[in-house]
Amino acid sequence: MAQVKIYVACHKTAPVPEHPFLVPLQVGAALAGERFPGMIQDDTGDNISGRNRSYCELTGLYWAWKNDCAQYQGLFHYRRYLSFASADFRRASSGPWGRPYRVLRGPDHRTLEKNGYFSQGLWDSLRQYDVIAPVPEEMHITVARHYAQAPHHHGRDLALVCSVLQGGRPALYQAAQQYLSGTAHFFGNLCLMKRELFCGYCQWLFSVLEEYDRKKDVTGYTAQALRVDGYLAERLLGAYLLYLKREGASLAFLPRLHFAGMEAPGPYYKKRAETILLPPGTARRSAAKRLLRKHL
Repeated sequence: MAQVKIYVACHKTAPVPEHPFLVPLQVGAALAGERFPGMIQDDTGDNISGRNRSYCELTGLYWAWKNDCAQYQGLFHYRRYLSFASADFRRASSGPWGRPYRVLRGPDHRTLEKNGYFSQGLWDSLRQYDVIAPVPEEMHITVARHYAQAPHHHGRDLALVCSVLQGGRPALYQAAQQYLSGTAHFFGNLCLMKRELFCGYCQWLFSVLEEYDRKKDVTGYTAQALRVDGYLAERLLGAYLLYLKREGASLAFLPRLHFAGMEAPGPYYKKRAETILLPPGTARRSAAKRLLRKHL
């Protein structure tokens, strides 16, 4: 079987079930006071671990790009995976995809088994595609406007990134413009790509963020807002996926798995209730969120 490595970014100790594809990776290790047992640390080899407060899980993405070379490489988050269930693969390229994510208690062997991770046909499903990405979430608001209005985000940062893109490859700038003016969003910096596409994406992404870093002004930003490079990368991934699709790459879109009950059951039940009352991707959910923002 060809090598598949999905690096699970962990900024705190968290369970990562044993699976041949999953690689627990401590991100921001250079800034941490402890080494998490059973994990690779992102401050070894060629790394940007010290930038984790701004780059978030991207320091793990950079480490994977520079220090490993599996045939397929990707990034998950300790709270966010993708479903590999056969039913999801059947509609992975053409849809309809259904809800963009499912809320679950936590990542364990049984949960992964129910979502296709131990299926005998998993490799056959994966190798049909060049890229595996999350199902886009319909937000009923453009990506650009959503970014400007989201908590701890500043619209001027996305505008600065767009100016950086404008001076680069025209096809990528056009893809970004189309994505940012659309209402289907990719969240979480989750992906799995063939190595050559993974390298191309990382080369582009980190060069854009380097240029942004040289020009940005984050004076007065809160600690949460300083995670700006990670926030911007979520939007840049969406643009790059659109670019790859235009270039003829085969893409599969799979639902996200959100693990909401890892520390205590309360957050899980709250999140489950929220998704039942306000299903993800619906206009009702978007309207409720806009109303909430208006009155907070």
